[in-house]
Amino acid sequence: MNYYYGIAWLLGLLLFQSPLYTQSVNLDSFEKVQLVKLENCAVVQVNASWNYQNRLAIEKLKDCYIAEIDLSNRQIGAVIQKEWKVKVVPTIIIFKNGTEVKRFEAGVSMKLDEKSILESIRKEIR
Repeated sequence: MNYYYGIAWLLGLLLFQSPLYTQSVNLDSFEKVQLVKLENCAVVQVNASWNYQNRLAIEKLKDCYIAEIDLSNRQIGAVIQKEWKVKVVPTIIIFKNGTEVKRFEAGVSMKLDEKSILESIRKEIR
């Protein structure tokens, strides 16, 4: 019986590590933000909790580290906004080897066209 539990556990672990299973990481501490700079490719969505309805589903992207930062977070929000020069939410920033290579910012409506932005990001991270 333990054999079957072991197989089920191993299968679950492998599925969790699968590239088909993509989920964004919530960057809620400076330590996690610093780890973004170690990634070859990272896509970070900077938004605020009050603007959650206008977020993009960046977890649909593959082959890149996906993360989100909430500027409402009192611990890191103001520092990230100043350091990364975020003027509007949502803002999506693509990093390669810790350096910003492209940025997408919402307009007055605080919305981004999800289909065109995701396609542009896919082209950029290839």
